[in-house]
Amino acid sequence: MHKKGALELSITAIVVLIIAITLLGLGIGFIKKQFGGATEIFTQEFQRIKGQLREQIKTGELLVFSVPEQVEIGKPGAMVIGVRNTAQNPDTGKVCFRVEVKCIRPFTPGSYCDQSNSQNDVGVGGFDAETGEPVASNRNWYRSILGEFDLRNFEGEVYDAEMLVRGVRPDTYSMEVNVYKEPEDRGCADQQFGTNYQQSALYSTKSFTLKVV
Repeated sequence: MHKKGALELSITAIVVLIIAITLLGLGIGFIKKQFGGATEIFTQEFQRIKGQLREQIKTGELLVFSVPEQVEIGKPGAMVIGVRNTAQNPDTGKVCFRVEVKCIRPFTPGSYCDQSNSQNDVGVGGFDAETGEPVASNRNWYRSILGEFDLRNFEGEVYDAEMLVRGVRPDTYSMEVNVYKEPEDRGCADQQFGTNYQQSALYSTKSFTLKVV
């Protein structure tokens, strides 16, 4: 009798285990489907935004971009930046451009864009126009951004960027995107931006606000 009871218990345990594994598999499949659907929707929306920005460039805009309404500290957020070239390089057919994203100031008095150095009005992405170098890593708010690129004569393009804000307090920040054109319309292979080209090479600039939570 004891052996029969033990055998029934073992069979029951096996059945429960099989049911549990089946449910787990179904659950994983459901989760993957949900996340896959969400990713597909995001990708489609992102491509739609890029398409809209390309159309804006074709109609005459020098600088266009799309930024998220808000970003979480330490979590990536997608951004798109587009530039149209109105200059001509007769030698190579390409003109060099640089992008600088600046944090002007937070809305809260006494707060800073660069918290560690208590500074505002500083570059936080792309190339720093004051130094002529890429923005220092300790205040770079981007995981990836194409800070320097060539554009063909009279053509435009849009580029992906990925924000990753760190080292600041939650706040709403006044921001700026600045685009600089090589002063002599050279390509990036032989560019001569030099340092502190804020006024001499400024091509287009636009402001926006960014909520950091």
